[in-house]
Amino acid sequence: MTFRTLQGTSTARLTMAFNRAFSDYMVPLQMTETQLENKMAADSVRLDLSAGAFEGEELIGFILHGYDVVAGKPMVYNAGTGVAPDHRGQKITAHLYEFILPELKNAQVCQIQLEVIHGNVPAVKTYEAIGFEVARQLDCYKGFMTNPPVAEADIRMLRSYDWTLLKSFWDWQPSWQNSITAVENIQGSNISLGAWQGDQLLAYLIYNPVSNRIQQFAVTPTHRRTGIGSALFYCAAQQAGKELVLINVDHRSSETASFLQNIGLQPFLQQYEMIRLL
Repeated sequence: MTFRTLQGTSTARLTMAFNRAFSDYMVPLQMTETQLENKMAADSVRLDLSAGAFEGEELIGFILHGYDVVAGKPMVYNAGTGVAPDHRGQKITAHLYEFILPELKNAQVCQIQLEVIHGNVPAVKTYEAIGFEVARQLDCYKGFMTNPPVAEADIRMLRSYDWTLLKSFWDWQPSWQNSITAVENIQGSNISLGAWQGDQLLAYLIYNPVSNRIQQFAVTPTHRRTGIGSALFYCAAQQAGKELVLINVDHRSSETASFLQNIGLQPFLQQYEMIRLL
């Protein structure tokens, strides 16, 4: 077994390794090449900072790392770690990190971030042994809207993102997959909706049809519980034509949880956001 970066590795090979590793995952997860390309673009994956475990030329384990500079600090995000089922029990994830950590330090990376399913105890223990610590709990929701919204709203396409304004609507910080950078990385494929009162933007929702996920939504605090949030979700649901999925909601936001459940979305998965400082 050899370890090297994934620079130059084709999307086809990565997709094959990804689907093999996640074939028996706790949550069904299989991707097309297009979906994996979209995920890698959204997560700012850099293959030169990602690691692979090879037997000959067969990719049997991997870590995909996204890269971004946040508040002036270079950081990476574990956008996916997988090991082929018939190669588990060999501490390959730990060996992948042993290999890639010096590369990350050479790139001046100061922090690694990841998410792991709450009930995946072996993975949690593996990451803790590598030096990761839990930062917060994140909840994932999905479902169909049970009722159309009562309130009418002036909903139009959101043509550009005024992040100073949009961030003023937030109660909690989006995770890496839903960050400002992630949204802008795939802006061309997003459906971005805004709810207005005259020229004043009161709420927004950003939905990606490739992943079928709502990346961000928020309502200005002064106009919550007026129905405009429900109207945005209903509009997105009409365009999607299937159940909506929203991942990585901060568990501490009881207001967000209450809203999502009131419109028909239910929690289906809990994750830990974990961080390792370098």
